[in-house]
Amino acid sequence: MAGRSQAGAFMSAKRVFVSYCSKQGEWVWDRLVPCLKAGGAEVLIDRERFKAGKSVIGQMDATQDKANRHVLVLSPDYLKSPHCTHEMNRAIAFDPQFQKHIVLPTLRETCTLPPKIAKPNPLYVDLRDDKAAPQWTKLMDACSADLGTDTPAWLNARDEVRRLLRRKESVNLVVSRKVNWRGLVDNVHSEDDPKGAVGPLATVDMQAGACASRRGLVEQIIRVLGGTTPVPQEPEDLVTLNAFISGLPKKPCLALLHFDYVSHRADYDVNLWGALRDLVTEKKKLYLLIQSLASVQTLLPKDHPMSSGFTSLQTVELKGRS
Repeated sequence: MAGRSQAGAFMSAKRVFVSYCSKQGEWVWDRLVPCLKAGGAEVLIDRERFKAGKSVIGQMDATQDKANRHVLVLSPDYLKSPHCTHEMNRAIAFDPQFQKHIVLPTLRETCTLPPKIAKPNPLYVDLRDDKAAPQWTKLMDACSADLGTDTPAWLNARDEVRRLLRRKESVNLVVSRKVNWRGLVDNVHSEDDPKGAVGPLATVDMQAGACASRRGLVEQIIRVLGGTTPVPQEPEDLVTLNAFISGLPKKPCLALLHFDYVSHRADYDVNLWGALRDLVTEKKKLYLLIQSLASVQTLLPKDHPMSSGFTSLQTVELKGRS
């Protein structure tokens, strides 16, 4: 029974209510929320939970009551907002003396802490500089969220991948085993990107059984790009792939996850990679986001079309926490 109780407490600690003012909305949505979600927390927040036609205060309270971690993103504007202070007061009412570790004051801008926070004097999180890794660690640990790497490094890698994909450049995202890279890939094309969302990713997971053969991989690529074209046997499968992608009205981004499997798939021959390289480098009809544990250059032979001639592939590396 004790084991179950501890497990339940750990899981419930992942339900995180985020209280913030509109001025901090961009930071909350583009940086705080993605990190919490990628780290495994369930984020309870107005933008996702509230429905039109229902009382704002009622929905706010009902959402907040489901959480057992309350992140208060503090700033002068936050403390002037009736809605924000309402959320803050309700959160503090759950733990007035800050003894249960469920209310997490997070300083985003310099401000005078209200007496309800200042008097108990809890250890708050200082993210006025959100490149401060130790402060992020305090917050993530309190929310039972773990990215497998320092939060600023995770954000920097995501931003760099976004920057390159926005320019329609192909990217090799090289990650350590314990890094939560899936959350990063999912967030790359978020609509909350302040610089304009990267287009949708057509994602193929190369560890799936459907991708065990070359023809199977081709079928998956065509399917995720929206096609229903039947794929013939080799070698006509690559003719079909070339014709389908060449005929698309817009240049799509294809995400190939678990690319390390190329080292174990004899069926993925030189003709397949030559065809992909032609579509990406020569015809410029496609660009790639390749996720792998090792760089593409080390996964393929030196004389391989993709390793020796794929000069446009940019590498973004994300190492795990030491």
